[in-house]
Amino acid sequence: MTADKHRVVVIGAGHMGTAIIAGLQEKDAELRVDVVEIAAPRVRLIGERFGITARSRYEARPGDTVILAVQPQQFEGFAAASPDGVFASEGALLISVMAGVGIASMTSLLGTPKVIRAIPNTPSEVSQGMTVMCCAPAVTEVEAERAEYLLSAVGRVLTVADETLIDDATALCGGGPAFVAYLADGLADFAVKAGFDPAQARLMACQVLRGTADLMESTGREAEELCREVMTPGGTTEQGVFHLRERGVRDALVEALRRSANRSRELGGTGQSGPRKAAGGGGRRAGTTAAGGLPPTDPTGRSGAKA
Repeated sequence: MTADKHRVVVIGAGHMGTAIIAGLQEKDAELRVDVVEIAAPRVRLIGERFGITARSRYEARPGDTVILAVQPQQFEGFAAASPDGVFASEGALLISVMAGVGIASMTSLLGTPKVIRAIPNTPSEVSQGMTVMCCAPAVTEVEAERAEYLLSAVGRVLTVADETLIDDATALCGGGPAFVAYLADGLADFAVKAGFDPAQARLMACQVLRGTADLMESTGREAEELCREVMTPGGTTEQGVFHLRERGVRDALVEALRRSANRSRELGGTGQSGPRKAAGGGGRRAGTTAAGGLPPTDPTGRSGAKA
């Protein structure tokens, strides 16, 4: 689809807010993008990089789509400082990229039912992000499609109906780059200790990760199948994989993700006792996709959202 020409307002120009602004300008040059930000260095950056004069506060206009990229810890202060009804007065669609802030909290504190909770990740900075989103019941199909279109400016988008899955996506997609980077560090460390220089080690680690991901996606083969294809019986890779299994590396990774997801539920108050339907689930239904960070914003507009 192509987006209608309603204004997009990004509140908070931290890492994620800036990545979204860059993606939107590249995706749709005719789209009007305004920015709310007060931190002088960010205001200057937005002006120099994008030619946008940042505003110090949000002023509603009919049909606005507002992307809220404020720091989760500062959300309540931001909500308290916002004029009553400012987000509902002109029927704005609110897309939050804050980790750990639930739909119920946003609809209550911001006074608007048109809320979409989304969790992007840091590869959005290079248009390779993975965003998972969930809509409140008041969000229409058209509004959900608009949100998917806009968020696809920084990567791929998946819509789910169950809000509790956003907490799991926060762990896998939001935190996943950190886990992958942790693995990459181990690969590079081995290479350096073997005698490669750091640049060579980085090149090999990045290309192994990138190539494996592309192979999995383009062929549709399962990860375990690819693993077996490389593991010649009695060969070198088999020895290494057996060691990882003995050390319980896979189980440790799954547990790390589970703990991250539970922490997101604690922050957002969405519970830990299994899936339940969100206050959302409107708009596009579970499983729909669109091809498509994180320092944060204070009540007046500084920004980002960390997983």
